[in-house]
Amino acid sequence: MTPCNPFQTTRRQRGSVVISSAIALSALVIVLLGAELGHLFYMKREYQKAVDLAAMAGAQALRPGDGCGPATTAALANAAANLPSGVSGAVVSCRHWDPVKYPVSPHLADAAGGERLNAVLVRLSHSPSLLMPGIPGNALRNVEVNATAAQRHPLAALTIQNTLLTVDTGNSPLLNTVVGGLLGGSLNVSVAGWQGLVGTNVQLLSYLDELAVVLNVGAGDYDELLTTNATAGQLLTALATVLQKNGTAQAAVQALGLIEVAANAGSNGNLKIGELLGLQTGTPTEGMKLDLNAFRLVEGIVQLANGQNAAVATVPVSVPGIGSVTVKLKVIEKPRLSGIGDPELAALDPDGPNAIYARTAQVRALATINLPLLSAISGLTNLVGQLLAPVTTLLNNVLTLNLKSILESLVCASCTQTRALLAPDTPLRLSLLLDAPSSSASVTDVDCSSATNRELDVRMKTSLATLRVGQLTAAQELAALGSGLPPTVAPIPVLDTQTRTCTTIVVSICDDWKTDYRTGLKVDSTVAATQATRTYVNPPEIDQPPAFQTITVSNIVNSLKQTFTGLQLQTYKYSATGTSHFGALVGTATSLVTTAVTAVGTLLSGLLSPLLDPLVNALLTGLGINLGQAQVGAQLSCTRGVELVF
Repeated sequence: MTPCNPFQTTRRQRGSVVISSAIALSALVIVLLGAELGHLFYMKREYQKAVDLAAMAGAQALRPGDGCGPATTAALANAAANLPSGVSGAVVSCRHWDPVKYPVSPHLADAAGGERLNAVLVRLSHSPSLLMPGIPGNALRNVEVNATAAQRHPLAALTIQNTLLTVDTGNSPLLNTVVGGLLGGSLNVSVAGWQGLVGTNVQLLSYLDELAVVLNVGAGDYDELLTTNATAGQLLTALATVLQKNGTAQAAVQALGLIEVAANAGSNGNLKIGELLGLQTGTPTEGMKLDLNAFRLVEGIVQLANGQNAAVATVPVSVPGIGSVTVKLKVIEKPRLSGIGDPELAALDPDGPNAIYARTAQVRALATINLPLLSAISGLTNLVGQLLAPVTTLLNNVLTLNLKSILESLVCASCTQTRALLAPDTPLRLSLLLDAPSSSASVTDVDCSSATNRELDVRMKTSLATLRVGQLTAAQELAALGSGLPPTVAPIPVLDTQTRTCTTIVVSICDDWKTDYRTGLKVDSTVAATQATRTYVNPPEIDQPPAFQTITVSNIVNSLKQTFTGLQLQTYKYSATGTSHFGALVGTATSLVTTAVTAVGTLLSGLLSPLLDPLVNALLTGLGINLGQAQVGAQLSCTRGVELVF
């Protein structure tokens, strides 16, 4: 066993202490440096918080026309209040922030060309004091922070309506017929039920949130909600739930329940609420806090469904001098009740994907009527016969080369005879098609440069109102109601030009009369589309009721009625074997034929003109459409707070 050496043990202990001390000192230095670094990061965070608040304070102080002075003062005062004592040197600048126009981060540029200052940039460069200045190598370090705050983009909303919000015992049954028919079923809502819907408003945001629950869409994911397929019943269910939560009168809730049942009974699927309620991508929730009328929302859902289902509303109407006539109604262009979003973005392309626009539905009305026999009209046959005598003489002379009346030198052995007479004596089946004009409104420009004079420019348009009168087969009528394409109507047959060949040797032998050409009447008339730009000066804020302006097409019904006094005359080849030059000859006699046709046209005008009023009334009463007139509501918020953008 080796004896212990006390001196060797002591030396070993001394070495251990030195090593431990070195490690401890190294650890202490690391801790101190970490503390210094932590202090540096802490001060940077404090500086960043201060410049964030300063930028927001400056942005809040920006006012149109005031320049950058007030914003700079507000930003520096806020920075002084929030920066640690003795820290100064913040630099403030005002710029224009627009991520669409300037897509490169930080999306800032000097305001030019009418652009307004809407953003404040605050920069701070400072070297915070050292926590432990005595540590060798521990030198001052410069900290730079910056923040950009911008005023939120303006927000605008358009709504459109061409409905007459009055329901009474007179129009309630017809309203049931039309709404039920457009959904493909029947409906029996009471007057109180309709009136309850008319008098109820719902908040758009509440409705969308409830619809998201019905469609199993994530809360707050409005962009997905707008493009999710739904049935008309689901859209109505969400509305009914909102009404119940709001404590709406029971009559309105019950009415909505009946409409929902009718919608579920028909084929009314694959609807997207984004087609009816337009929201720009990324629209903030505060832009969805506007109110919608429950009746108009129901009407829009019904029209949206009818725009793609096969249902047709059938409405019986009474026509003076004719009796009961059936009018069929079909939506050929879907409505869009509202448009909401950033007007500056919409103004870049008013017809593009970010457009803010609203549109009323376009409805096609079809009436079919059987007119009496033309020969049954007292004195008409004799009158037309007398008027057509010169036409018959002219055609006979030319077709037979009958120059005897001139040279008296030609004897006809085989000649063609002609006659003009009323069209076949059968009841006339007429089709009258009316495409009621739709109205639309789009944001084209916005001016938020003045705090006291905000302006929103809106382009307002009405489409063509088209009236067609003629003949359609049952299949053509079905196609006309199943498509928005313009149908072609055949002329109403009025006069037939017939020929036969006669051979005279000993006795005269003639073939049967055959119709070569037919002359008919038709109407294909339009009232011209209109377009104008209206300016809303200081419209209400987005959370206030909208200000309305009216789109009007003057005397649209009278303009359409006047077409009945100028019926179009059309002569066309009826028989495939008819000679081509014969049509030219009939054209030569047009002035004479027109005189005869006028007698028939006057009769038809008298019968057709009263038919237009019931068509218009069916639209007015059944759908609440005010023909040729719509109201456009606008709201605009230019200053909506600020947000940090960089």
